[in-house]
Amino acid sequence: MIRRFATVLAIGFVASLSGIFALPALAQEPTAAIIPNLIAPNHDGAQISVTVTRGLTSNKSLRTSALRRARDAMHKGEHVAADDLRSLAQAGDGLAAQRYVRLLLARDEAANPSDIAYFSAVAVGTGRVWTLRNMVKAMHQLDPKTEPKERITKYIQVLYPHAWAGNTLALEAVTAFNGNGQLFGPLSEKTRLRILEQSRKNGDGRIELGMAMSLLERSRAASTPNPDDLAQARSLLEQASASGHLAVSTSAQNLLRLIDKDKTDDT
Repeated sequence: MIRRFATVLAIGFVASLSGIFALPALAQEPTAAIIPNLIAPNHDGAQISVTVTRGLTSNKSLRTSALRRARDAMHKGEHVAADDLRSLAQAGDGLAAQRYVRLLLARDEAANPSDIAYFSAVAVGTGRVWTLRNMVKAMHQLDPKTEPKERITKYIQVLYPHAWAGNTLALEAVTAFNGNGQLFGPLSEKTRLRILEQSRKNGDGRIELGMAMSLLERSRAASTPNPDDLAQARSLLEQASASGHLAVSTSAQNLLRLIDKDKTDDT
């Protein structure tokens, strides 16, 4: 079965070429392999928004008259310098953060992924969920060893409420960034159970499919496959096969058939 694993990855690839997110296995073992889930999340689910912080609601707390003028100009739709947008974003203005992220993205390779992730988080935290995809994409480029702790705290502060509210993109990010060597550190049992609970509520089976694929990939890479990994993968695939998402259920069902065929071939 493990030799034929690439066949099922091809099925997922045909189902969707977009929405590539790495999903760790969330198993008890600390070193799960990571492979891509090639099936894009539900668009509506990725638009679920939560206001985590009110953000900057007036000019009163701004420390200089220049920043106050810049904020007034921004709300009038006038041009505002990048440095002023950055300062306003650092003060908690979600609109300024969103506009600053757009400027950073326009710089292409010159942009700092940490800045994109952080200021996107400021924007998303104030309810501008359309910046979430930029945030997550940039976070995948960050080094857990060098990313400032205060920024990681901000990512957690923003992502978790969105994930628990049912935002599919945020839930995948919480899944991807928890684990040994990952941005959020080792996965706690509480978080693992909450991820699985929310995934069941979402009902599309993508998290379960990604977890199963990672377990199977880990078994493929091991000199002696772990029977517990295969058993857990089967359980997750059975859950994913009941998904209303056609690509997810089809991929899960094909993997289950390959597992069964492998057992037949070995007897």
